[in-house]
Amino acid sequence: MIRQKRHILYGLSEEKTSTKGLWLLALLYFGSLIAALFLSLIAWKITHALDPDATGYLANKPYPKFFDRSRWFSVLLLLPYLFWQCKVTNFKAVGFSAPFLKTVGKWFLFGIGMIALIYGGTFALGAIEARPESSLATFIYNLDNAILVGIAVGLLEEIVFRGLVFRMFYTAMKPIPAIVASSAFFAILHFKSSALEFEGLTPDQIGFAEGFAVAIDTAFAIVTQFDFTYLAAIFLVGIVLHQVFLLSDNLWANAALHAGWVFSIKAIGGVFQTSESANLFTGTIRVADGYWVIVVLIAFIALFSVQLKSKDPGTNGNPERT
Repeated sequence: MIRQKRHILYGLSEEKTSTKGLWLLALLYFGSLIAALFLSLIAWKITHALDPDATGYLANKPYPKFFDRSRWFSVLLLLPYLFWQCKVTNFKAVGFSAPFLKTVGKWFLFGIGMIALIYGGTFALGAIEARPESSLATFIYNLDNAILVGIAVGLLEEIVFRGLVFRMFYTAMKPIPAIVASSAFFAILHFKSSALEFEGLTPDQIGFAEGFAVAIDTAFAIVTQFDFTYLAAIFLVGIVLHQVFLLSDNLWANAALHAGWVFSIKAIGGVFQTSESANLFTGTIRVADGYWVIVVLIAFIALFSVQLKSKDPGTNGNPERT
């Protein structure tokens, strides 16, 4: 696979590589953990000072949730600096290009189709069933929330992970190692600290020591919260999204595909529930917890690999090949 200049940062040519982005990424990763330690404790103390009886939505959230949200908040604050450092200073440079409507429509429907295939297999295997209280009205009621969440998650995650993070790896190494390494990083970031050890603690018992413990647990969550099926599924999701980015050369395709996934899961999740027949192969309504979704993702990865190979014009001169 030939490296494409349009995806390489800092204006480098296809023959040159740079690890600058990976150092920036490491700084962002560990810096966000440190920032989250202080921001989460401040937010925690203010929330419980304003709501001492814990009657509100936020006050009922466990402390690790505050830490996780604070971590991503600090990442969002630092993103403009990272984009500037990587010389990605406009909408087009992030990876968005025309056509918009055709691309969004095609890949949004494709995302819905993928989730329908996954849920269809899970349903056929008896692992999910309609909720007793579900109805057409319930499904329609959930649509607005599903659409909003799908658009927000799809757009934000793809700007960060494909528009910047993937390209940091792509600039530092050959395409296939970049896809694998960035997909592994994408999967690792989906593991979070557990809230179980904080059960029974009162709000005033949460302090710096507890915050530091959550920071360490978050950094090593891939070990402490290890789940092979979930890790494999998210890793393969990352590969699919990277392949789509390289196939389309348009971040709108990624945002639409991701939005289609989230939209479908949110919409269907309000109508179906996990049955007693669910097992490790079938997975549950959560999607990324069974071998069936892994089988489907591998099939699409194989399909996209063939398409990428046919898209590759071959080497004419010195372009770097994996």
